[in-house]
Amino acid sequence: MKKVLLAVFALSMILVVSDVFANSNTGCGLGQVVMKGQKGKVFEVLAVTTNATFYTSTFAITTGTSGYKEGLVIGVNIVDVYVAENMDSLANDIAKGDGEYLDTLAHLLKVENKDTFKSTLHNNFNKIYTSKDVTSKEVVANIAALNS
Repeated sequence: MKKVLLAVFALSMILVVSDVFANSNTGCGLGQVVMKGQKGKVFEVLAVTTNATFYTSTFAITTGTSGYKEGLVIGVNIVDVYVAENMDSLANDIAKGDGEYLDTLAHLLKVENKDTFKSTLHNNFNKIYTSKDVTSKEVVANIAALNS
């Protein structure tokens, strides 16, 4: 019985300190702990599978451990996904200063003054799309830097 209690305590302590190592792609739970420091899709799939198999996400959310962040959409940043899926169309709309892709981005970012937002992005196109090889994550970071 003591060994079981010790194991439960040890696992709890690991879960408590593991939020430092959280990976925003996989959600929170034991998978975060087991796969900490690992990079790549294989490890992300293993982390998600571990979370689902052992139902540790519920514990992580309840206790605020293992990568749980209040208010964060677990596993997916919708703005990152949207920009990645619409890089060219979004670039065209930003270059024009208007369009449905730019409107959708403003909505996802919960922008209050859409006209100012569109104008800012349009006027700073070269700061957002810094090269032909710019990544979607860089585009999101560049837009965030302009609107902070």
